[in-house]
Amino acid sequence: MKRGTLGLVALVVVACAAVVLDWTFWTRFLSIGGQTPVSYPSWIAPTATVRGNFVDALPTVDPQDRVLSDQAITNLVAYAERVDSFSLVVHHKGAVQFETYWRDFGPDDVTEPYSMAKSLLGIMVGFALEDGDIGSIDDLVTTYVPEWSGTDRDSMTVRHVLQMASGLEHHRFNFKLAQNPYNKALRLFIGTDMEQSILRLGLDAPPGVEFTYNSANSQLMMLILQRATGRSYAEYVSEKLWRPLGAKDATLWMDRADGMPKAYSFFQARPRDWLRIGLAIKNDGIVDGKQVISPDWLTQMRTPSANNPKYGLQMWIGSPYVPERFYNSNTPFGVKQAEPFLTEDVVFFDGGGGQRVYVVPSADLVIVRTGMPSPAWDDGIMPNIVLRDLGFEQEGS
Repeated sequence: MKRGTLGLVALVVVACAAVVLDWTFWTRFLSIGGQTPVSYPSWIAPTATVRGNFVDALPTVDPQDRVLSDQAITNLVAYAERVDSFSLVVHHKGAVQFETYWRDFGPDDVTEPYSMAKSLLGIMVGFALEDGDIGSIDDLVTTYVPEWSGTDRDSMTVRHVLQMASGLEHHRFNFKLAQNPYNKALRLFIGTDMEQSILRLGLDAPPGVEFTYNSANSQLMMLILQRATGRSYAEYVSEKLWRPLGAKDATLWMDRADGMPKAYSFFQARPRDWLRIGLAIKNDGIVDGKQVISPDWLTQMRTPSANNPKYGLQMWIGSPYVPERFYNSNTPFGVKQAEPFLTEDVVFFDGGGGQRVYVVPSADLVIVRTGMPSPAWDDGIMPNIVLRDLGFEQEGS
């Protein structure tokens, strides 16, 4: 056989092996266990860019003009350092009051925010409703996922999905090498065909019956959104939200080139751009004098759901107070909160282990924190340090 023919055969064999073995999945499977919020941005591949339209930096007050006291800042820094933070930004009354970074991070560095991406996805659903691409959140999911018609999932609504009450199978993140690499959970989290991974999922409970915080819900919502709009998520976020916010470019992790992004995590943006989202929520969707996000949709997002008063539509709600907030019955630990928030209108993005965007409209306050996931994270500490300093007091005190 001629050398050229042998070379061609070798190329065909390699190509077939790549298809059969799914090298992208195997590369992820063998290396994801060692990743951290610091390493994820350079590890994820392929990616898609969410184009921003950065023009001006957010205003920052001079230290001598801060509203926050030196003692409040000392307390914030002490707690942030105790839980191994990367960034902390506090915005109050039109300007950044305090901003600091650790571990050689700075304003232009990104880290993995985990499930904060879910709340951003929730905002994007509002645009699809406004444009009529999604008729109603009470539409049946089978309107957009006809593959499930005639199955036990055909009573599921978009509202169920947004409220984490779809009943879909729940699998905890598990990247240990000693497991079946073809199981549904791994294929959902790090597979190269998110659409098929979602369609394979069955139910653990009937739709609408119970709250189960489940990344599968967010991935299903992504499938619905992309099918309904006919748009790539990166382009859609850029047009509807990211450019109007004046944010810098952000990054999505794609299952494969030209495929589907991971919706439950992996929206990697700068701390100040997470702050911009929080400010838009605080201001009822108004950015630079323009109505960017529907205020009615934001109201729906922060309205308690039937199965969990602490959760709305892909967004956590600060009231009513519970000393430990649990995600689901499959996860034995929750997030502790030693005391109630000092005001009842707190809403927040929750990324695993303390990635947070806290929004407090009554205090004209937004706080962003990123860092290493900390099992010691207490949700009430940072907001209440600032709220006390601003004159808010515990009810009845």
